[in-house]
Amino acid sequence: MPDALDIFRLGNAAVVAPAGHGKTEVIANVAALGRRALVLTHTHAGVHAIRSRIKRLGIPQHAVAVDTIAGWCMRYTHAFPGIAKPCEGMPRSNSEWEQLYRGAILALGISAVRDVIASSYDRVLIDEYQDCNGGQHQLAIAISAIVPTVVFGDPMQGIFEFAGATLSWEGGIHNHFPLAGTLETPHRWAGKNPELGVWIAQTRQKLMAGEPIDLADGPIAYRQSDDAFDMGTFFDGIDDREGTQAAIHCNKAICYRLAQATRGGFQAIEEMAAGRLQEFATAWDASSDMHGRFAAVNNIMGDCFHIKQLADDEPDDPDDIAMGQEMTAISAELGGDLGVTAARRLFAMAKERPSWRLFRREIWRDGEKAIAELEAGRAASMSEAAGSIRQRVANSGRRMPLRTVSTPLLLKGLEFDHVVIPNAGHFQRERLASAKLFYVAISRATSTLTISAADRIIVFPKPTI
Repeated sequence: MPDALDIFRLGNAAVVAPAGHGKTEVIANVAALGRRALVLTHTHAGVHAIRSRIKRLGIPQHAVAVDTIAGWCMRYTHAFPGIAKPCEGMPRSNSEWEQLYRGAILALGISAVRDVIASSYDRVLIDEYQDCNGGQHQLAIAISAIVPTVVFGDPMQGIFEFAGATLSWEGGIHNHFPLAGTLETPHRWAGKNPELGVWIAQTRQKLMAGEPIDLADGPIAYRQSDDAFDMGTFFDGIDDREGTQAAIHCNKAICYRLAQATRGGFQAIEEMAAGRLQEFATAWDASSDMHGRFAAVNNIMGDCFHIKQLADDEPDDPDDIAMGQEMTAISAELGGDLGVTAARRLFAMAKERPSWRLFRREIWRDGEKAIAELEAGRAASMSEAAGSIRQRVANSGRRMPLRTVSTPLLLKGLEFDHVVIPNAGHFQRERLASAKLFYVAISRATSTLTISAADRIIVFPKPTI
C-alpha cells in the first residue's frame, strides 16, 4: 500500500480503506503535503472528524479546507444561479438534490470557476466514496479534470444502496479513479484486541466471497439464541465491560423496543432529522388548547419512557403517586399563554419519576431544549425551535451515550469498546446490502464482540462490489 507521500504524488486515484484501517489519518497526512487541499465528505460529523484529526496532527488550518459535498456545491450553484439553477434553500426532494449536483457540474464548466479552483487547491480528497451516488460521482469526475483527485472508501461499507449509492468500483469508479491500493493495517484494534481485528478482516474477505462465517470460531462471544429480545445477550458479563457499548440491529423500530426492554440501560439514538421530535413540534403548533397540547406531550412521553408495571403484591410508590398527581395538575395549564412553561415543567418532572425509565434520552433532551427556545422567545414556533436544535446537533455532532442501541446506518463511522449483535440472522433478511450491513456492524467493536444467532454458521449472498 502506498504511503501518504506516494498517494500525494498520484494523479486521479482510488484508495480502498476497510473499517478501522486509518483512513482519516491518511487523508489528513496527504492533505498536509501540498500547498492547499480540499477534503470533501458527506456529513457534518465527517467534517468534524477530519478537522479534529488535522488539528491533532498539528496541520495548519489554512492548509486544508474541509466541507460536505452538498455544502461545497451549494456555494457554487448559488454563486452562479443563472447556469446552475439551484432550488431555494436546502434541497429536499431527490430531484432537487440531483439538480444541485448537475448545477455544480455546470458551474465547473465556467472557465473563471475552473481557474479559481485550480489556483485554490493542488489536491482534492473525497472521503467515504462508497456512499456517493451517480450525480456525486459525475461531480468528482468534473473536479478531477481540474485538480488531481483521490477518492477514499470501502465497497464493503456501501450500505446506502437504498438511497442510490450503487456505484460499481470495478466497473465504474476505477475507470476514472484507478486503484492505488488498499490500506492493510488494522489500527482500530491495536492495543485493544488485535486478534479481533484480524478476525474482522478475515470475515470481510469471506463476506466479499459469499463464504460461510463460523460465529463460534474466533475471538468473539457466540450465544445461541434467535430472540433479539434475549436480555442475556445484552447484560451477561456487562460488569466486566468497561467503556462504550453498542447493540446493533437493522430495524429502527426494533431498536426503540430494545432500548425500552433494557429499561434505558441501552439508549436509542435518533436519525439526524429527528422525525419524532418534529412530529411532537408539529402537533404542539397545531393545538392551542389544553387537550391538543396534552396529547402531544403525552404521546412523546409514551415513546420515550419505560414505565415499570407493579407486581400484584407490590405496593404503590407514594412519591411516584404524588408526582403523578402534580403532573396532572400542571397538564391543566398547557392551554393558553403559559402552556410552554407547563410543558417545560412536565418534561423535567418526567425524568424524576421513580417508576419511569428514559430510553430515548436524545430526543427528550432536544425536546426540552426546543421548549426552552420557545419559552425564551428565541423561536416563533415549536417546529422552528426543534429544527434549530437539530441543526446545531448536525453541525457540532451528537453526544453518544455510554451504552446505545441503534442501526448500522446511524453507527457507521463510529467505534465502541464493546458491541452486541442480537439475533444476527435478521441481517440475512435485509433486501439490500445484507453482507455489508453485517460487516459495518461487527467492525464497530474494538475490544469485544458478542453475537447471538440461532445457528453458529451464517451465510450471506455475495455482495455487489
